[in-house]
Formats: sequence, C-alpha cells, structure tokens
Amino acid sequence: VHTDAVQGANALDVDVKRLGVDLLSLSAHKFGGPKGAGVLYMRRGTPFLEQLSGGGQERQRRAGTENVAGIVGTAVALTEAQANREHYSMICRQLSRPLIEGFLRSVPGAKLSGHPEQRLPNNVHFSFEGAESDAMLARLDALGIAASAGSACTSATWEPSHVLTAMGMPLTRAAGVLRLTCGPENTAEQIDYVLSVLPGVVSESRAKARSGLSAK
Repeated sequence: VHTDAVQGANALDVDVKRLGVDLLSLSAHKFGGPKGAGVLYMRRGTPFLEQLSGGGQERQRRAGTENVAGIVGTAVALTEAQANREHYSMICRQLSRPLIEGFLRSVPGAKLSGHPEQRLPNNVHFSFEGAESDAMLARLDALGIAASAGSACTSATWEPSHVLTAMGMPLTRAAGVLRLTCGPENTAEQIDYVLSVLPGVVSESRAKARSGLSAK
C-alpha cells in the first residue's frame, strides 16, 4: 500500500515504522526543502519496478547521478519540519479557524470539505454551490490572493475534480470549490482581508454562472 504523505510532513508524524506503511512519498518543497527533490520510502522486501534503467544508483531503482545538494537539503528540512510540527500546527490553526468560521458565517451556502477538526491545520477547502471555481480564482488573483481549485497536476483543466465527485460531491458543488492554505508567514490581517472580499467574489461568480458568463 502506498501512502501519499506529501501534504503532511509539516504537521503530522511521518515515522514510517509507527505508521507501518509499505511505501510513503514526500515532496521537499512542501516542508521548506528544495524544489524538485522528494522522498520515496520503501519497506524492505516491497516489490518495485525500476523507474529509470542504465545505472546502479539508488540500488538500481532509479539510474542517474544523485542530486546530493537536493538530498541533503531535503533531509535537513524534513528533520526541522518534524521537530517543529506542533508549533507549526498551532500557528496554522490560529489562522485557519477564523477563516473557516468566517466563511461559514458570511457566505450563504458555503460548505466545508472534510471534518471540522480532524484535518490538516493549514488547509481550508470549501465548496460554494452555484459558483464556478475559474471565475472565483480569476477574481481572487486580481485582488492579490493566491488560491486554487485542485491539485497542481490538474491545474490545466477547469473540469470539476474527479476525486471530489468520486467522494459523492454533487457537480453543482464540485464546480465551485476553493482551497486556501496558510502558514507561519501569513498574518491575521491577511485572513481578515480574505474574509472581507470573499463574499463578494462568490456572489459575483454565482451571478455570472446564472447569466451564462464565466472566466472561461
């Protein structure tokens, strides 16, 4: 069983022995490491087909000269992230909770995705029925707010997330989702700013959707 832990290293314990996983993936830039580097843990004896052949590097699982600087940077960043995860989580919750509560209070029909407490502390994901993600993202970008509607690997498409629809989210909601993440570099003033503009952004998107207009 493969565990995608890319989003969790800052806030969760990724001790592979305690978790008992067969394979686990991490991406360095998610926890302050260098971009383009990552981790694939493999439990001894786990079947695995080589990804690149031709050399004996990485025990003949991936040929090519190792990125030593990237490996060292990843190891240092992961060590620090795991040591500081409780502090990181505390700061993120202080920012994400007002964001979640503000969305629910100020935007009619806003629905939080996932459990209100058992979630990554930095992640806020909402669906807004009748709105369209592309229109909201375009407007937020113009207002200086970085947000997304899906993973980076599907950012080239405006189609509703197949993951959300597979989880049972209606298309009318899956077409109008937003994800915002916060971190220690963010401020309470920035959260207040997002909350001050988001109701209007959602309302504007819903109006455009009703009239047949969008950012497409």
